[in-house]
Amino acid sequence: MKRLALIACLSLFLTLSFSAFSFGLTKEEATGILKELIREDFKILEIRQSPIDDFWEVAYETGPERLIVYIHKNSRYIIHGQLLDRQIKRNLTRERLKELRRVEIPRLPLENAISMGNGKRKLYIFTNPDCHFCFQLHEELKATKDIQAFLFLYPFNLNSYRKSKAIWCSKDKLRALEEAYQGMETKSPDCNTAVIDKNMELAKILMIDSTPTIIFQNGKVIEGNIKPDILESLLKENSVL
Repeated sequence: MKRLALIACLSLFLTLSFSAFSFGLTKEEATGILKELIREDFKILEIRQSPIDDFWEVAYETGPERLIVYIHKNSRYIIHGQLLDRQIKRNLTRERLKELRRVEIPRLPLENAISMGNGKRKLYIFTNPDCHFCFQLHEELKATKDIQAFLFLYPFNLNSYRKSKAIWCSKDKLRALEEAYQGMETKSPDCNTAVIDKNMELAKILMIDSTPTIIFQNGKVIEGNIKPDILESLLKENSVL
């Protein structure tokens, strides 16, 4: 009898504990906790269970920046930093922030990009002259109707950095980029190439670490090449006309 009573009490305890955690952390509660840590204005974006047991993942926005903190279910402990998974060798915090990111299109410096096309639907692409998938995407864009693409040169090594500077200094930047995609050497006079460094810094701020990376008119970000039919579907969903 005592054993049954002990089991019943234990079951009730586990049920109550699970229920308390299941109800979750509200945005109002999270706001109150973060106000103790953050002096700037901020907005809670989303709260969900974190990959760590007994912690909530709280995504918030302050100015143009989006960040994540992890709050223990007892509200006492807070982890403010990168969550790394040693077993699968991945930065879970960065991956989650990439999922949440939305680029503010008016903040993009279009004067630092190469324009292609004059359609109503806009795309903003970080590209690399040495990137084969960038070339594939480029050819797909040329065959896509009613778009204008703004191409931000984003080199990854010294060779593509040199090519990017030569492209930017060319009279016909778009043609020079297309020739570079095909392995042709670009020769051009020297000019101010600070734009390339600015693009690299912008990519870092936007957490862009691969090419091609596509940004749609509503700020949605997609990494990698996309098949034409999927690209068209994404354009319909994410274009602002």
